[in-house]
Amino acid sequence: MTASAGRIGPNAIIQTAAALRARVGEVHAQALVVGATGRGLGALPTEMVDEAEVNRLVRALAHDLDPALFEAVLRDAGRRTADYLMAHRIPRLAQRLMGLLPPALALRVLLAGIMRHTWTFAGSAAVTLRRPRGAPLTLEMRHCPMCRGMRTGTATCHFYAATLEHLLTTLVTPAARVVETSCEATGGPACAFALRLRG
Repeated sequence: MTASAGRIGPNAIIQTAAALRARVGEVHAQALVVGATGRGLGALPTEMVDEAEVNRLVRALAHDLDPALFEAVLRDAGRRTADYLMAHRIPRLAQRLMGLLPPALALRVLLAGIMRHTWTFAGSAAVTLRRPRGAPLTLEMRHCPMCRGMRTGTATCHFYAATLEHLLTTLVTPAARVVETSCEATGGPACAFALRLRG
């Protein structure tokens, strides 16, 4: 399958809807998802979606939910997405291999897979890996589809941070932590996620 610019995997909506249901209930979740995407909870996407649809959903949550609940919903959605990836997308053999490797090598294997499939979660964004001097390995996303056009006082891309952290803590080392160190929504040049193998 080839990349489709401006489109990302449906889990960004499916798992956010599931996290909303768990935290605000069926009625409130339905209102938010329909209002932002035009889709009911019983008609969620099964194919790639326009990244603008995901952006509208994130904006709706930021507007409707208090900051702590907004973060909790997106982090839960990210963890659910990571669970889906491990159950359906990351080969079992690769998962077993990572479990046998030292954390630094396991991280290289995982990141190689992630970087081959950036189009599935980043859409038209540019994703790179950098290791700033004296800092952890960092995944950077420019023109992030989730926070694009937003202006906030704190980092917003909890979905991506939680997805990455859950993958790392499950497949690489339980001590791993992922922290968003820069966010375009706060005026940063990119959304940057520091990948730390020790908390």
